[in-house]
Amino acid sequence: MAALPIRRGDEVVFERLDLAEALGIWRHARGRIVGIHGRGGRPATVDVAFEGHAVLERYLLDLFRRIH
Repeated sequence: MAALPIRRGDEVVFERLDLAEALGIWRHARGRIVGIHGRGGRPATVDVAFEGHAVLERYLLDLFRRIH
């Protein structure tokens, strides 16, 4: 089954919990996609907003998991 495309407004969590900790964000914090920077028809990087933190800008999409 193909993965659903990521869209602005989708809720995500970190795929790698060690990255969340390194950034000082709670391991299971939920963020929202606020920007998508595409290349070749698929997102190359995304901007993610976590409450109480600055927007993470242009992070690799693979670092996050979409919450269905």
